[in-house]
Amino acid sequence: MKRLLFLPPLIAAQLSAFSTTNVQYLYGNFEGPTFLDTQSGSKQTVTAEHYRTWEYGDLYAFSDYLYAPEGLRFTDKKNDLYGEISPRISLNKMAHLPSSQGLVKEWYGAFQYNRSDTYHAWLYGAGSDLSIPGFSVFGLNLYRKIQNIGDDTYQLSANYTLPLNDQWHIEGFLDWTTRDFLSQNQLLFNLSPVLGIVKGKVHLGTEWHYYHENRFHQENDRFQAMIKYTF
Repeated sequence: MKRLLFLPPLIAAQLSAFSTTNVQYLYGNFEGPTFLDTQSGSKQTVTAEHYRTWEYGDLYAFSDYLYAPEGLRFTDKKNDLYGEISPRISLNKMAHLPSSQGLVKEWYGAFQYNRSDTYHAWLYGAGSDLSIPGFSVFGLNLYRKIQNIGDDTYQLSANYTLPLNDQWHIEGFLDWTTRDFLSQNQLLFNLSPVLGIVKGKVHLGTEWHYYHENRFHQENDRFQAMIKYTF
């Protein structure tokens, strides 16, 4: 991400119990009325994601590079860069309490920083890891969101992974605020056994991208083709 925004938390997270990184390429038609859309035609996105746990919490970060040949909806720009970093501090581990076997496995102090060329937001609040039948991952965070464009608000975020079988799974997230709603859900097929790949994983699939803005009732509802490599 721009200006090395990830560096201090990454230094703090040197003692990592688990980490994973992936790169994704997505392609879809995003002609529409919202700020996420293009003036006309397609949008291509390259996403780099990183997640790791450490002694007292976890860290998630991603960076999106967007390319729209006909330009983005409200600018003449054909390129854009956007990123988020989301560290959480485990309250259970700080208090030396074991993880629960109930609905809420662990509690966190949750933080987030969002950044593009023109926009930035600081978020702080509380988070949890939930035990939901069928899901291998289900996280829920509630934030107070302070931003330089638009009114300050609250944000409820969920992230999840749902295995379907040995080769298919669904993963995604949703962000709900008093101003808008965004959800991206990916249906992915593990190509690695077919390709004979032992190190890393290659997934092929589609992403359903849905965004709704409350004030003007604008929305986009798009499917994108995608390929993802995890290492």
